[in-house]
Amino acid sequence: TADRAFRSMMRALDGGATNNYSSSDQCILLSGESGTGKTVTAKYLMQYLAFLSKQEASASKRAVVQKYHSMVQNQMLLSTPILESFGNARTARNDNSSRFGKFTEIRFSKTGALAGATIVTHLLEKPRIITQAAGERNYHIFYQLLAGASE
Repeated sequence: TADRAFRSMMRALDGGATNNYSSSDQCILLSGESGTGKTVTAKYLMQYLAFLSKQEASASKRAVVQKYHSMVQNQMLLSTPILESFGNARTARNDNSSRFGKFTEIRFSKTGALAGATIVTHLLEKPRIITQAAGERNYHIFYQLLAGASE
């Protein structure tokens, strides 16, 4: 799926879009029940798209592109634990269940190089802050704060 989306984007940028499925803007939607691996799949998608983007860099620009590329990719991937601290909690089915939605926009240059990303969160499960079902926990951040506090 990620490969097809990236290749369609590149064909459209090269002027080769010939059908309704080939446009420069691409969307991959991950949905499913709790605990089915959407968050992990999103991480792999981002890593693969970043890999494809590196492959598109011309030999003369490869060193510069890879340095910037690594910075953007690292920022995207390193934001995950922070977002998980504030928006993930233990549930009956999953010890690290996302309790919010996440929209990730990855931007590419006209040459296919990774240019940046934006992550927007929404729909945080607010009642969990006050009460949790039996066998469930509050958001990870509260336990992390308590673990780091001195007496």
